This record gives sequence, C-alpha cells and structure tokens, in this order.
Amino acid sequence: MATRGTRALQAGRVSVSFTVLAAATAIAAGTAVALLGFVFPDLGDDAAEAGSVPSRVDRVADLPILPTVLVAVALVLALASAALVLSASRTRPEVVQCVLLVAGPLVVLAGAAVVPHVVTPCLAGEVPTVCEADGQGGFDFPRTVHPLGHALLGWVPLTILYVWTLRRWWPAVLPRWVPGRSSEPRDVAASA
Repeated sequence: MATRGTRALQAGRVSVSFTVLAAATAIAAGTAVALLGFVFPDLGDDAAEAGSVPSRVDRVADLPILPTVLVAVALVLALASAALVLSASRTRPEVVQCVLLVAGPLVVLAGAAVVPHVVTPCLAGEVPTVCEADGQGGFDFPRTVHPLGHALLGWVPLTILYVWTLRRWWPAVLPRWVPGRSSEPRDVAASA
C-alpha cells in the first residue's frame, strides 16, 4: 500500500508529464494547423461555408484547445499532490515545493497565451511572410501560423523553464524520463 508521500510524488510526476505533453501537443497542433493552412490558404477565413475546404478540415483549427485541457488536468493533479504533501507536513521547504508544483502549470498556461504577443517579431512592423495586419492597427501572425507561434514562443520555453525549476528545487517530483533526476547517480567514476 502506497503511503501519502508516495501518492503525492506520483500525482506530481503525472502533473509534470501532462504539462510537458501539453507543450508537445501544442507543437503538433500548431504544425498541423500551419501545414493545412498552406494547403488550404482559406482555412481560417470561414472557408468551410464557401465550400473550398474539404469537410471537417476546418476543425483542425480547434486543435490548440487540447494543450489547454492537458494543462488544466495537470493543474488539478498538482493541487492534489500539494494537498497530500501539505496535509502531512507544512515545513517551509515543502510549502515552497508545493507552490512551485502548482504555479508551474498556471504560469505555462497564462504565459502561453500572453508571451507570444509580447515577444513576437510582428511588434516591429510587418515582417514579410511572417506577419500580417490584424485589423486593429497592428501586426500579428497569420491565422494559420498563429497556434505554431504560441507553441514556439510560449508553450515550449515556459515548459522548459518549469521543468528546469523543478529539477533544481524538487528533483524527486520529476518523472523518470527527465534527465537529471535525483535518483540518478551524479558522479560516475571514469574508467581508465
């Protein structure tokens, strides 16, 4: 029978895994939307009503919702893990670790929506083949490339920062597939 601490670590590891899976899904979904946008240039412009896009292809534009759902599940698991840890002990290091575990998915989710609009090359003006007028007096990524821009400028860097922070401050909560876990040997003697 698993102890409360073991269950907390398991829930935390699954939460981190879901957050990383969300970033990978954001890349896949953004790429799918971008590639279909090149094949069907009118994909984002209500082309389904015009009949120039095959049936159900227009629903590919809804794929970027999947990473948000995965991060929401990761947040619930992080809250459950933090509740299990804090119900047993409330020392300062454990509270900080729980705050990191819960804040990570929140930062990734909010940052994936905001950061790409702050660091976009489109703020400097129209960049040929990358930016287009957004109808509000500024420039933004075209509709078909927009989810890929969010994945590359928001989801991926913030997820890497989240995993790196956990690796530094609470390595035991990282899944086995993440390099640098505390259970891995740190110094291996070199054979001469």
